[in-house]
Amino acid sequence: MQLIESSYRGVSLVFDLGLDRILVPLAIVVGLAGGAMIGTELARFERPHMQMPY
Repeated sequence: MQLIESSYRGVSLVFDLGLDRILVPLAIVVGLAGGAMIGTELARFERPHMQMPY
């Protein structure tokens, strides 16, 4: 029983460390994508839309 309990703790630790390796880069990518979306919207507001005469 102790062997099962200790191996469960070991597997849980490995899973937690692996999850951190996925979540941190994912959070960085989501933050950069959100910043890019906000930046493009702000750039669109600053510059007036030019209409081409026909």
